[in-house]
Amino acid sequence: MSAPFVRGTSLRAGGACVRCRKGKTKCVYENGRAPCRNCAKGMHECYLPSESMAHVHGQSPARPSRPRESLPGERSVSATSDRQPVASSTVLPRSIQSSSDKLSPESVTECERVINRTLPSCVAFHKPSFLQKLKNGTLESSIVNGLLTCAARSSPALIRRYGGQGGASAAAEHFAAKAINIIMQNLDNPSLADIQALCLLIIHEWGNRNAVRAYVYLGQASRMAQMFRIIAVHQNPGDPDRFIKEESFRRTLWLIYVLDCFLTSSPGRQPAVSHHDIKDVPLPCPDMAYNFGTPAYVRTLAGGPPPTLPDPTTPMNDVGEFGHIVMATQAWRNVIEMLTTVTSSTFSEEDCVSLEAGIEAVRNSLPMHFIDKPGHINLHITMGSGYTYAMLHCLLHCATIMVNRRRLLHLVTTDGFNHETWRMVPHVHLQTVDRVFASAHSVVSLLLALEANTDKDAVLNFPLVMLFSCFTACSTVAWFSLKGLTPSDVNETAESIVRDGMRFLQDGANIWILAVPWYRHLSVMNKVLRNGDRAMQRAQPEPASLSAKEETASQPDNPDSMDYDRPQSANAQEQTDNRGSEPPRKSGFTTINGGSAGASTPATASPPPGQSKADSPAPSSSGQPADSAPTSSGSDMTAAELCVAFERQLLELDDLAAFMGGGV
Repeated sequence: MSAPFVRGTSLRAGGACVRCRKGKTKCVYENGRAPCRNCAKGMHECYLPSESMAHVHGQSPARPSRPRESLPGERSVSATSDRQPVASSTVLPRSIQSSSDKLSPESVTECERVINRTLPSCVAFHKPSFLQKLKNGTLESSIVNGLLTCAARSSPALIRRYGGQGGASAAAEHFAAKAINIIMQNLDNPSLADIQALCLLIIHEWGNRNAVRAYVYLGQASRMAQMFRIIAVHQNPGDPDRFIKEESFRRTLWLIYVLDCFLTSSPGRQPAVSHHDIKDVPLPCPDMAYNFGTPAYVRTLAGGPPPTLPDPTTPMNDVGEFGHIVMATQAWRNVIEMLTTVTSSTFSEEDCVSLEAGIEAVRNSLPMHFIDKPGHINLHITMGSGYTYAMLHCLLHCATIMVNRRRLLHLVTTDGFNHETWRMVPHVHLQTVDRVFASAHSVVSLLLALEANTDKDAVLNFPLVMLFSCFTACSTVAWFSLKGLTPSDVNETAESIVRDGMRFLQDGANIWILAVPWYRHLSVMNKVLRNGDRAMQRAQPEPASLSAKEETASQPDNPDSMDYDRPQSANAQEQTDNRGSEPPRKSGFTTINGGSAGASTPATASPPPGQSKADSPAPSSSGQPADSAPTSSGSDMTAAELCVAFERQLLELDDLAAFMGGGV
């Protein structure tokens, strides 16, 4: 095997990159590695003339079959057969390796924005040290590319430069490819920055609807954290910054735990973080103590004292902002556990009461400035913690909605339910509807406040969990209204909530491919809700086709054509389950996750025979909702038909499968 080619700093006939050759400028490489100074300054791709054909044919230099250049001691990730033992003395320090990649001022600004204001970086990473290393050029390349992966989803400049027709997802993938390549090169000696970067890549792949890859990365991050803990415990016991380093690791571990709660929300997925991994780990401390390096002792998730407490009489500190998000995530995950294990025959009201008590316990443990009160979100936005506050309460409200929705789902799917019996139900069920409406209104209000305080030139980018909370809230309110479970005087409120949620999900679908099926499903419910089928559903008349004028007025707020037929007849053959991919939609009601009704889960009730659900259309490469294939015949669904389909989907956990990116 020939020695790897290393570029020199002097200009040679074959050493200049294509861009410098075209511009007839001097091509100088820092430490003999790409990119050159000119390409790095302009954030351009830097490649040699011999590589121009591969570049033209779409092969990204970020993922070559063999690295174009390597420093002595580096090894190729892809060329596994060529791996040779390398002495540790020949491996360059990480700081030297990272300093070779010069960031442009625009890239530094984007990274600073992510660290200061974007979840989860703003709560999981140590802002002062990150910003200082970023300005000094000593921040490791893996986390730099991880931050740029997050920034590319909401940066117009990065989207224009790297997105092309692929939009925000393609721009983010450009940096994600570089980040994972660096992480895999350093796999034998993972740093905390590598683990943090991998957490950001998990969110990226999850948002791109690559559910399997995100789940695999999650397990890898957990194992890397375990090995890092073993290595770091013996390093620098007298380090003055030891608390900051230990707290940074704890926050990274809690970030993996939070992602684990989200990405294992479907039957069959085993958690990557065990109870043993976190049982003695203190919750994140207040951000002020973390930023200033003031040692703080915080309780564990189970409520016990931390093992590092020097003395039983030592006062304990309050749980920090990120710690409250961890607690809210646990309460949310407990609700998911109930939904994925309970069936129609094993449903228990006592379980719902216990879960609601757990949610209220988290709310009662919040400090005064984090309690959900009108106007608090605006104060937090002013202080720079608006997204942290909104994430916390979106999780709690989403959990509240799912618990109460399961209550009413059990009631309406039992034999003998009709609207006459609903009018005679105990008052407790009416209170259930009120709680759902209150939580749904709170979720939408939080997003509206964040939207109102967003810069005009900025791209509004809500985290995936907040978008899913919005989808859960709006779809539940629409179902209640279409089912006739709400008084007629709140129908206008329901339509307003759904309309705002539609707008948020439409914007989110342009950034996150994962949100495309959520938006399309809510579009169907919004269309039927606007058609005024509530009265038809209560009276149960024969469905009639809409006039041309009504059909035009009932179109959803997206420009794409969306026509939906009634469910297929009882003789139609059910489609096979294919949640991983989305073929073009056929006639029938669009599912949440793009799958079919053929697959069952532990929480699935036996559906009526002959009912099938059709797939929703696949998203386009740019993440935009793709054009829908027009149906050949049929008219819009009635409210009754839509409610039956939606209830069946809830019993089959289609909403959780959609949250997981289609399921595996």
